[in-house]
Amino acid sequence: MFIRYTYIITVVFLALLFTNKSAKRHLVQSNNEIKHHIKVHHPGKGQNNIEDAVLVEVKGKNNLPVSYYMDVESVICYENLCKIVPVRIIWNTIGEYQKYELAKGVALEKYEGEPYTEEDYSKTQKILLDVDSPFKSIRIDEILTTVKSHDIVDAVAGETLLELNEDDTVDGASLTCYTLWHWAHGAVVEKIKEVTASNFSSKNYIAYLNSDNLQKQLFAITYVNLQKKYEKDVVAAVTQNTLKNNNLVRNAILYAENGSEDTYLSTLKTFITKGNAKLKIAALNSLLNANTRLNSNYVTDLSLVVSKNITYHETALFLRILQQNKQAVTSNLISNLMPLLQKDIVISRNVYWFLKGENLTTLQQKVLNNFAKKHKNQL
Repeated sequence: MFIRYTYIITVVFLALLFTNKSAKRHLVQSNNEIKHHIKVHHPGKGQNNIEDAVLVEVKGKNNLPVSYYMDVESVICYENLCKIVPVRIIWNTIGEYQKYELAKGVALEKYEGEPYTEEDYSKTQKILLDVDSPFKSIRIDEILTTVKSHDIVDAVAGETLLELNEDDTVDGASLTCYTLWHWAHGAVVEKIKEVTASNFSSKNYIAYLNSDNLQKQLFAITYVNLQKKYEKDVVAAVTQNTLKNNNLVRNAILYAENGSEDTYLSTLKTFITKGNAKLKIAALNSLLNANTRLNSNYVTDLSLVVSKNITYHETALFLRILQQNKQAVTSNLISNLMPLLQKDIVISRNVYWFLKGENLTTLQQKVLNNFAKKHKNQL
């Protein structure tokens, strides 16, 4: 009997202990906000002023970030002449500004204590959403107006000394707009990207690459490059989306260049054989400047593309690549180049001078000689 009671008590104790641990675990997981203590610079506070700030990461159900926010001061003000209130700036997972919020009962003010109107709040949101706002290139001293009062010179946020379009600022609150715009689009944006990237796996990057959202795609390519992620699925996602979007070309070429030689060559080959003119030129330029020795099979495969629809620029680049890789020039490659003698003279002339130095068959030499006779005044 004693043994049975002891067994029951033990089971109950273990059950309570497990339940308690589960509750604590659930409590931790339910806390979906993580504070990141960061150092940031705001241009309005001086070039060398670095201050501590708290960036809050908001987690979703899958434990990935869904948004970020930071509480900042509404205005940079000198001589304590402005009403400063806390404003919450909210970003998405790649640091794109979304909106601002004020605590209940808190209001923004304009110059000389005039309260914000509903129109002013809406206008401020529109200004903060504009990544190319004039505030991007304005210095704070161009906004401050010097006022002399009782023999004391104060710098206050009056009418901006610059002439801004009516849509670009809130009348009487240019300093507030300036302050909040630089918080929304300043150094904290890169901090947000770094935190998001630290949470991401290859699967998450692939989802962003396939999202058709340019900024997410650029973010993904940048960080799979920095984190050296060259798994087959990642490379395929970068390649396929670059074939569809010229805006990814520069980043995708850089990503390929930082991979292994096999990854680099296979990716560049796909870009040249399947890409549009912009992508082909970028890939050919990369091959021209690479310290990679190309084999005959590789350049011969490329020559099949060159012999079809190709521009003068593409032809010139490809012939320069062949000059650097003379060991890879074969009879098959030469055969693929011969049809280019029938192209426009600006293309065929370049091909002629390249072929003139190669070992040709009797028939090929005859074709080249006939070309020379026909275009002797243009060579």
